[in-house]
Amino acid sequence: MHQFEKIAYKPIPVRELLLEMKNLSELMIDLAYSAALYNDKDLAEDVLALEARVDNLAYLLELEIMIAARDPKDAEQLIGVSTVAASTDKISDAAADIAAIVTRNIGIHPIVGVIFEKVEERLMKVTVKPNSKLINKQIDDLDLAVTMGVDIIAIRRNKDWILDPKEEERVLEGDTLITRGAPSGIEEIKNLAEGKIKAINTAEREKFEKIVSKFVELKNTSELMMDLAYSSLMLNSKDLAEEVERLEEKMDQLHTEFELLALTSDFKKEEASGFLGLIRLGIATEKIADAAADMAEVVLRGVEPHPILKLAIEEAEETVVQACVTADSQLVGKTLKEAQINQETGMVVLVIKRGEKCLRPRGDYIISVGDVLVASGYADGADALEKLASPNQECEDEEW
Repeated sequence: MHQFEKIAYKPIPVRELLLEMKNLSELMIDLAYSAALYNDKDLAEDVLALEARVDNLAYLLELEIMIAARDPKDAEQLIGVSTVAASTDKISDAAADIAAIVTRNIGIHPIVGVIFEKVEERLMKVTVKPNSKLINKQIDDLDLAVTMGVDIIAIRRNKDWILDPKEEERVLEGDTLITRGAPSGIEEIKNLAEGKIKAINTAEREKFEKIVSKFVELKNTSELMMDLAYSSLMLNSKDLAEEVERLEEKMDQLHTEFELLALTSDFKKEEASGFLGLIRLGIATEKIADAAADMAEVVLRGVEPHPILKLAIEEAEETVVQACVTADSQLVGKTLKEAQINQETGMVVLVIKRGEKCLRPRGDYIISVGDVLVASGYADGADALEKLASPNQECEDEEW
């Protein structure tokens, strides 16, 4: 039987609690997918331990909100904080559901490896070889987020996991790194460390191509919804919140199509457990999407996001920024694909605001002077994006 930590009031600022919940829940998603991809029980157990931590933080945050709400006006201002905290807790629960697929020996079908070759943000498990240039380098010296758009989310050293390693942590020979980021950056760090990833044969790839494609769309859409939901809160943007709501409806349809594909596919009896694991992965992505929709609903209901929410998003390891494109920017006149913003800064452009319109741009979208880029990524890349968009000029904060 699970042992629950007794909850006792501790005077911790709401901002700190919310910030830790956001950072941990997003880390948990990456670690849980990594545990599933590599069938790593130790990593999965660590995800479950982090879920318990997030649950405790959620209780402590609710206590703080109850104490702070002295009258109806306070309650109205804090309801958004409470909703976002609950949504963040749901995201951590979804990550725990993914980890449980591994800890309960349900099984992960080999096509999961193919799925993670095709998603927008890839995961890579790589061992640092004796002649690697990474050896004895501090993580902050490598500057991976800006130079490659990659982050080291965990290090396996001997039999222990170092989760969300600090910037001063050094990479040692024999370390196993779990990295996440842009495909080009993942390949680059793989070459640096000289690691290899297990592949699935071509016949299996072709057989399950539709399932792979549908799950890739599910995963990418659920993570886009999270970014857009946080963006809508940060900017108090009804347009972005409505886009989250639209994507939530799309997710419902995608999830149904994915489950039907999985259930009607020509899998062997011995593959049944692996397909059950796939179906549960799909359910987890749907939970993440629902949590994102709950966050966006705060804006759609006309609740003014509390300043604490903005601070927590700004100070998080993964943040949301807006950058105005000025006339002296090298981005002007380039398509989004040509600009290679993700490769240059590690940031992913979610939305471009041009005048009164908010657009979710494609690769052929041409960037113009005055465009406001809303992007998500590691805090290290935020300054790089702002310098790229506005090298010598400052823009006033855009009204949403």
